[in-house]
Amino acid sequence: MSCDPAFEAARGALELLSTLKPPRLIGFGTGHTVGFFMDLARGYSGSWLVVASSIDTAVRASRLGFNVLYPPRGPLDVYVDGVDEVDPSGNMVKGGGGALLGEKILAFNSSVNIFIASEDKLVDVLGSRRPIPVEVVRDYAPLILGALESLGFKASPREGSGKRGPVVSDWGGVIVDVHVNGVRDPEALETTLRSIPGVVETGLFIGYADYIVVGFRKCGYKVLRFERRRSRR
Repeated sequence: MSCDPAFEAARGALELLSTLKPPRLIGFGTGHTVGFFMDLARGYSGSWLVVASSIDTAVRASRLGFNVLYPPRGPLDVYVDGVDEVDPSGNMVKGGGGALLGEKILAFNSSVNIFIASEDKLVDVLGSRRPIPVEVVRDYAPLILGALESLGFKASPREGSGKRGPVVSDWGGVIVDVHVNGVRDPEALETTLRSIPGVVETGLFIGYADYIVVGFRKCGYKVLRFERRRSRR
């Protein structure tokens, strides 16, 4: 028997959530795996207030019957999101959907963070399979790209699929993909990237996880518990 590991992770996250204090205000991330979670959680649409990490998520949540709070207020009780990569320490790369800025804001302002991942997202070293997304100020993107390249990074604006040109986030920044060929020290890389004026946010999520739920092709899931270090408290 074979299962969709993303679905298994989403199912595990909902079961984990049932063991915690029932949330009133919950944040939803962006992406395929979170979509599974929202579908499974439709039964709570009458009792949860939702804060969305992107326009795409807000529209999807509304269509599923959830009450989407706008403008967002907090702090959140729980935030649920997917990941692009996660290392053994619980550090993550996110932003494949271009919503990294909203996602990090919600994760920082949530009491409990649950991240969900299919087993293929587990890596030994971050950045070994995919680039690190970075949001930069739109009007100065060429200068910021030059600064990244001067530090030895290969960086390029992410190309959109619905229009010509770079991907522009919901907050007006350009999404740049920075190729690093493996990150041995994620915190040092985060500091380096954030030191460049015009870099708004990075897709490195270091110390944000309370729980990571991993789903498997052979069906089932595993809950990993981490010591969270990044929050408003």
